Amino acid sequence: MGFKEVVYQENQRLGKLMDEAQVQSLYQRSKYYILMQEIKAKLTPQLPADEPILAYLPLNNTDNTALMNTGINGLAYARSKAAREYVEKFHDTRGNRLMVFTNRQILFLVVVDFLEDNQYFSYPYSSLQSIFVEKYQRNYFDEKFHRQRFTCYFVDFQSEAHVFIEALSEQDYQEFCRIKEQISAFAAVPKSNHVQRNSRIDRVLNKIGATAVWWINIPFFLLLVYLIWRLLSVK
Repeated sequence: MGFKEVVYQENQRLGKLMDEAQVQSLYQRSKYYILMQEIKAKLTPQLPADEPILAYLPLNNTDNTALMNTGINGLAYARSKAAREYVEKFHDTRGNRLMVFTNRQILFLVVVDFLEDNQYFSYPYSSLQSIFVEKYQRNYFDEKFHRQRFTCYFVDFQSEAHVFIEALSEQDYQEFCRIKEQISAFAAVPKSNHVQRNSRIDRVLNKIGATAVWWINIPFFLLLVYLIWRLLSVK
């Protein structure tokens, strides 16, 4: 091997070196990978030997519902060593959540709560009467005044007394559908165009909640129109 070949090889090696941003990105991915292994190692022994974990769906406050995991609702106790280390590493309390799919059920957990006191919720496929899915779209302009479209999917289902409600991004929803198709017991659960509740009081509370959200949004919309009008009328 001659001098030029050695130099060219060195150029190739240098070209593969990562800049600081890439190093930080790799570091973050490594931390999340280790976290997933910790969750898996803690959860798997609690499942029967014939109930394997088949898929995961991660949720956070950026792409999914943030209302119940911010402010007062975002407070969490991190007393155990694992929970404290999680909060320190990821600067998160109740933002990161995880849906775990087995061949028999959906498990839903808030990461910090699971690490703190092993808390999670179970939704057996056999107990789900249906899954309500509603597509929501809104057009908006970005900072360069280019028209954009925001799309999400509201997913709602109930198992006994446990109600699950979440907003999924386009990518999340496609993954949710893919997982549903691949698990036979899950695929047997029909989709519905109305919310299913197991008791009359739950149905009433669900309608009150939906109405409250609607009326809360009306003053905000009127305030926004007023502010725009004031800005346009300034001379």
